[in-house]
Amino acid sequence: MSEPIAEQLENNDLHRFRNDFRRAVMMHRKGLLNFFFRLHFPNVDGPLDESVGTLEYLDFRHWLEEVPPVEVSGHWVYRELVVRQDKLSLLAKEVLDEAINGSFQPMQLANLVRALHEFDRFESRLDSGINLSLTDVDTLTGLRNRAAMERDLDREHERAKLTGRHLTIAMLDIDEFKNTNDEYGHCFGDVVLETLAQRFVESLRPQDMVYRYGGEEFLVLLTDTSLEKAAPVLERLRQRACKNKISDGKNNVHQSVSIGLAEVAENELIGDAIERADKALYRAKEAGRNRVELDHLDSDQI
Repeated sequence: MSEPIAEQLENNDLHRFRNDFRRAVMMHRKGLLNFFFRLHFPNVDGPLDESVGTLEYLDFRHWLEEVPPVEVSGHWVYRELVVRQDKLSLLAKEVLDEAINGSFQPMQLANLVRALHEFDRFESRLDSGINLSLTDVDTLTGLRNRAAMERDLDREHERAKLTGRHLTIAMLDIDEFKNTNDEYGHCFGDVVLETLAQRFVESLRPQDMVYRYGGEEFLVLLTDTSLEKAAPVLERLRQRACKNKISDGKNNVHQSVSIGLAEVAENELIGDAIERADKALYRAKEAGRNRVELDHLDSDQI
């Protein structure tokens, strides 16, 4: 099963590495054709450019044009891929040397094929993880999108039920955003969304996750956090959102947000908790906007 890889990396940087990595893997596969040709005809030059050694051709790292970002190279999937590459290269050298000496054994080829299968498995896992990170990103704000949100909510909800730890959800809405769009245009509205998304990330804790829920609505997932402990975190976010003007060099606005908070109760459906947070958000709007409202679950609501 794949997992997102390098989610904190800038989208453009991740795209660039993915393209570089895919090209390197393509050259690795061309090198495999060259290797198996040499295996059958060890004393004949292979069909590829022999200025690059047969074994060098097999190593995907030889073809990377840039050093992988640390967010990628430090990930366990990439590290495991490197281990498989080193094992594959070592076995390939042993097999090729034996073939040249005329003492090649079928079992050596079987070991090589198994190593190649392991390499392919981790190469596919890395590529899938990178794609998953890219498809999980809202293209305008750079935040996680709704698909990522739904998957993360399910995972953290199950974890909270198993461990008994707290899980709190916040619904955020940009106040009177339609008026901003109508007065300044949708291009400036996009600037507002981008700027606020960055402020949300800056004001939250590292373990908190923020998603673009849709339009001008956002959802924050606070793991291992009770309603009371979540409240000051979201109050800090509210203050950070409207503290400074948002500007595109021509237009300037102070933009506030309203927030509703709800802690997921034991055995409560995650959708019901979101609905309670949304109702708290509505109360914040009704009470004058630019405020945080908490939903304290009554026993008869369970």
